[in-house]
Amino acid sequence: MLTSMLFSLISVLSPIDSIVSLETMVVSANRTEQRIENTTVSVDVLPQRLLTSKTNSRIEQVIQMAPGVTLQDGQANIRSGSGWSLGAGSRVLILVDDMPVLSPDAGGAIWNAMPMEAVDQIEIVKGAASSLYGSSALNGVIHLRTWEPSEKIRLRVSAQTEIYDRPKINSLNWSDKTRAQGAIRFAYSDSKGENKKHGWVIHGQGFNDQGFQYLVGDKSVRVHGKYRFKPSNNLEIGINTNAWSSDRSSSLIWEDYRYGYTPLDSSATETKSNLGSIVGYLKIRNGRLLQTLRTRWLGYQNISGLDSNNYDNSADAGHFEYLAQLFSSDHWTYTAGALLTSSSMNSALFSGPHKSSNQALFIQVDGKFSKFDFTLGSRWERYQVDLKKESKPVLRVGSHYKIINGSHLRSSLAQGYRFPSVAEMYSASSAGELQVFPNPNVNPESGWTAEIGFKQLFNFKSKLKGYLDVALFQTRFNDMMEFTFGKWDTVSGATLSNYGFKSLNVGPTRISGIETTLAGEINIGGINIQSMIGHTYANPISLKPNSIYEMDSDGEEMSFNSTSLDPSLRMLKYRYRNTLKSDVQVLWKRWSVGMSIRYNSFMENIDKVFTDPLISIYVPGVQDSRYNMSKGDMFVDLRSQFRFNDNWRAQFGVLNVFNRLSSPRPALLSKPRTFMLQISYELN
Repeated sequence: MLTSMLFSLISVLSPIDSIVSLETMVVSANRTEQRIENTTVSVDVLPQRLLTSKTNSRIEQVIQMAPGVTLQDGQANIRSGSGWSLGAGSRVLILVDDMPVLSPDAGGAIWNAMPMEAVDQIEIVKGAASSLYGSSALNGVIHLRTWEPSEKIRLRVSAQTEIYDRPKINSLNWSDKTRAQGAIRFAYSDSKGENKKHGWVIHGQGFNDQGFQYLVGDKSVRVHGKYRFKPSNNLEIGINTNAWSSDRSSSLIWEDYRYGYTPLDSSATETKSNLGSIVGYLKIRNGRLLQTLRTRWLGYQNISGLDSNNYDNSADAGHFEYLAQLFSSDHWTYTAGALLTSSSMNSALFSGPHKSSNQALFIQVDGKFSKFDFTLGSRWERYQVDLKKESKPVLRVGSHYKIINGSHLRSSLAQGYRFPSVAEMYSASSAGELQVFPNPNVNPESGWTAEIGFKQLFNFKSKLKGYLDVALFQTRFNDMMEFTFGKWDTVSGATLSNYGFKSLNVGPTRISGIETTLAGEINIGGINIQSMIGHTYANPISLKPNSIYEMDSDGEEMSFNSTSLDPSLRMLKYRYRNTLKSDVQVLWKRWSVGMSIRYNSFMENIDKVFTDPLISIYVPGVQDSRYNMSKGDMFVDLRSQFRFNDNWRAQFGVLNVFNRLSSPRPALLSKPRTFMLQISYELN
């Protein structure tokens, strides 16, 4: 009875003559092209309007509009799979054109080094993806796919400025001068020669941010290049390069909540960074067999700007990957490959030189039939940092079933695995008086993600079309790693310098929830309205809240309950239970206007030590900020665009319209309202 009612409802929503295909192809789910509605896992593709119509100064502003995705102090997490980890050891793998781009030392994302001006598509895979992508994909994958060489000249040039408004709290206004940031971006692609054998893409950015915090700013320049030689449809050779240089400063802890834009002791961490890489690839197609070979050298350097605390470090990393894909004529695709990476780094920050290496073998089988898709994959991975090493197999299975036209059901179960980064194991630095302590004994973490999802496409007389997607998910982690604040030293006469952050294994955890996304497009009398709304509910809890996982320097036992400010609901630290993302855009003739909304519920749990009377003397105001922000964070952005002709356009935006303050983690305030203007020229 229930089944017949369900199919009757589906038939009403999805009549045979009114089915809309999403017409979006993704490659991140299975490393081969497929329609997004046929994937066996949740994959989001962010709308192009968020890249081209919204006035964004950084790529992470676009990424954080994806349902279920949050960024805390630059750290990406998906569906509450991560908390705050001090920019080290990301559980979300960041890819640019199939290549991982996390830093070799800390394993974190360097957002300002990533391309923004030439991104064609952003794909987000939610849940464990280690079977295809390895260690850092424990919580998912964010894949930036950039321009490929075009048959005709393609050009985009833009100039942008962003002006910081004064915050609502007068004590935060440390400067009487207007603070701003600006960027100049360009992207160019073309192909020449017989049958367009030679193709290239060149793009880059110059960026200057004066900052809204005292002494905190960023100046950087980067250039990216691609060259592709394609003498036939069966052979392709390419070289991709990029270079990035940055002079920036940062702050870990505020002076006080009342002076939240002033760093502790009025001192910021100054860093000059340089990064360069060269990628070479070869693709050979022989009938139904496609073989791809990729190699890369990457160099990374940080130079300390402070004599008192030398944290210079440098790293070199090599990457070699072989991928073979057989597209069989009997509905099957076979994927197999091998990976070798090696890194070496040297830094006083990490107490000397270190070496790491990674070897992996992986295989996957995909079956595609008229209504049914099936995926089965496995990966064996070995990771080593100095003398610490471990190997582990991970498995993945998934299915997709087309119930009727426009109605799609998917399910998946995937294991994940992550080895700690060098920074998590050996980082020994300071931020003012606060310290970051090493822990070479921290263990790898592993887990799995299970999901069942339903996607319904709809199209009513070509006037209204879109989709509804609902996903139930659960993630389990064993030996989850988290940066934990505590007392880790006993230097006599010292106060705050005995305290700081340390990477610890905090035991088993479970994250369960539901995510709902509704996207649509409607055309009424020459007006086009595009909209998207996504809500994610997550319940991230500790499974053994009383289990002792560490002893501090005073011999005090540490557990989830003893270190949590609010252990009553067992909710993991630095997570949001509810997040909501919404975007709507209205287009009429040469005009478009849009609005974005981001909402995070109150961060219910943090490290209890931040409210300890001793610590609150040196890091004051954490409890005050939580009290004033106890209703959660909601940000509203507005934008408008006018096209002068087919090539020129002007964009204006107001970010954080209501000038709300938020604290994405203790002792840090988000930026105030900003006004943005961008002028751009596009050809083809």
